[in-house]
Amino acid sequence: MNRFFLRLQQFMHGRNGLDKFCGFLFIIYTIIVVLNFFFHSIYLLAAELLVAVYIVFRALSRNIFKRSKENQAYIKVERKVKAFLLRQKGRLRDIKTHRYIKCKNCKAQLRVKRIKGEHTVHCPKCQCNFKVKIH
Repeated sequence: MNRFFLRLQQFMHGRNGLDKFCGFLFIIYTIIVVLNFFFHSIYLLAAELLVAVYIVFRALSRNIFKRSKENQAYIKVERKVKAFLLRQKGRLRDIKTHRYIKCKNCKAQLRVKRIKGEHTVHCPKCQCNFKVKIH
């Protein structure tokens, strides 16, 4: 058994292997397989095959620099999506106690306590003061 792993290690030397982007593609592949199980579509089968071939291509690729750039681009997008989802989670958590408004001058997001009436809001980013009415 050790001989098999040694041969596999020698084969994979200088190749890209699995990275975060391959993991994401595998999740997409799994979703397509489950959907195809229910809908039996030739298009889903083609998408399954394309994603599987691309995963294997990326894992066995010797162009590590190009695959690394693709992985870094994926990580950048993933980071932005996670940050957006965390902001939305915070907004949902504060929905009963606070209200989010945009600064009239610099368009920054400001969190204001949900107290009925007209209030003067100070933007810490651009130092602008403006009135806002909360219902």
